[in-house]
Amino acid sequence: MNKSQATRFGFLPRRLAKRLAGSDAPASWSRPVVQIATYGVALGIALMIVASAIVHGFQQEVRNLVVGFGSDIQILSRDGDARNIQMQPELMAELTELEDVKSVHPFYTLPGILESKESLEGVMVKGTGSDTYQYMLRQSMVEGVVPSGDMSDSLVLSSVLANRLKIGLGDRISLYLVGGPSGIRPRKMMVAGLYQTGLLEYDESFLFIPKAQIQRVAGWGLEAQVRMVSDVEIEALVFGTVERVQYEWTLVDQHGWRRRLPWKSAGPYELENSWLEQGTEVELVARPASSSSQATGDTVWLKNDGDVWSAYPAGGGWRFHASGYEVFLKESKSIWEVDEIIYRMLPIGWGTETVLEQAPEMFTWLGMLDLNVEIIIGLMILISVINMTSALLILILERRAMVGMLKAIGMANSQVMRMFFWQAVRILGRGFWIGNAIGFALIFVQTQTGWVRLDPQAYYVEVVPVHVDLGFIAGMELLTFAVCALMMWLPAIASTRILPAEALKLKN
Repeated sequence: MNKSQATRFGFLPRRLAKRLAGSDAPASWSRPVVQIATYGVALGIALMIVASAIVHGFQQEVRNLVVGFGSDIQILSRDGDARNIQMQPELMAELTELEDVKSVHPFYTLPGILESKESLEGVMVKGTGSDTYQYMLRQSMVEGVVPSGDMSDSLVLSSVLANRLKIGLGDRISLYLVGGPSGIRPRKMMVAGLYQTGLLEYDESFLFIPKAQIQRVAGWGLEAQVRMVSDVEIEALVFGTVERVQYEWTLVDQHGWRRRLPWKSAGPYELENSWLEQGTEVELVARPASSSSQATGDTVWLKNDGDVWSAYPAGGGWRFHASGYEVFLKESKSIWEVDEIIYRMLPIGWGTETVLEQAPEMFTWLGMLDLNVEIIIGLMILISVINMTSALLILILERRAMVGMLKAIGMANSQVMRMFFWQAVRILGRGFWIGNAIGFALIFVQTQTGWVRLDPQAYYVEVVPVHVDLGFIAGMELLTFAVCALMMWLPAIASTRILPAEALKLKN
């Protein structure tokens, strides 16, 4: 074929393919086969979209639950003897200003034991307060409320633990907090609320109480008190994990003048008669004697209100300590980069742990779910290629006479192949369009109604979660379309074996 013929036939393959695949094309016995191939491709695409949305939704749901119990990144002390940090508001503000950080919260945890009349359960006790992260807990509440500061003897536990211990809302139960200097002592707590996330491994382990309970028991800082031994004698009481305490006694007269007293121990010490003027104060500052101690000191004031001395404690140094900081990120994909940035900002002796390090088995399992999507994509591509190959071969067989005529007037084999290739691409395109419509419609129905439900004890969630990752779906469909389209060149080769003389003879 010369250059002028090539130019004349160059536009024909796509034009003919459009004509043969159009609605005004003549009826043929191959049309049912083409329709089956089209809906086969559509079904495959719909299944791919739904499968990827379910897997990604499941991964996101479970990940959010795990992060809700422990955050994306935790900042902890590396000191094995003091598993707590002294809070630094300036550092917390700097961390919050990082571009990828959504929020930063202190957290408070201690191991514990729950005891009911029926059984014992080991638990991880986590503190709640105005400065802690509570979104996940509040979203998972089944009944009751999350205890606030004025509910010091209240706790929230999961429905799973409540059923196992055979207790309910309003019941009293013994809680032993482990790890404090005062030893393991029972505390009678009231069940103020029940939660359920569906993540059984965590629901069985975590319960929540006001943070002050944990701070006091853990002994992370000193707590100073002053008591009257007699009408004229006072003595200091200091509680905490510090072995040696440094005492600083100061007299403050009614005019505000300060004088350091020679007292160097807890006492008892005698109050002088000259101090009995109203407004006089005796101030005690108790702090660790060792400079290497991380515990925070405490202050208490003994004030003369006339004839009576009254003690006014500051509230305990434990108020300035926490188990660590929880850092929540805006985008989980940047966790390692942000972890590196945060680590450089921390004081010596502090470190970080990502949620991937804290629950590696959970995230390894979630990562393996991607294999399911890959297998489904592979199977759907294979099925689509087989359907389209069969349909295209039947189309070529049906159009033998037309192919013979086109070759007889000068159309090259490559042009004939392109004609059938473009016809296959149009069938694929129609199948992809229908498949997208079906797939996204099913996802929309599930998000609005949640009509497909699961057993949370087996799958961690009650409703099948879906998450549409448009970038992933677009890439998946482009790959599928490209592979299927390229594979259509193979059956199109069959058109080159048609000889014009035999095809025209068959038509006659």
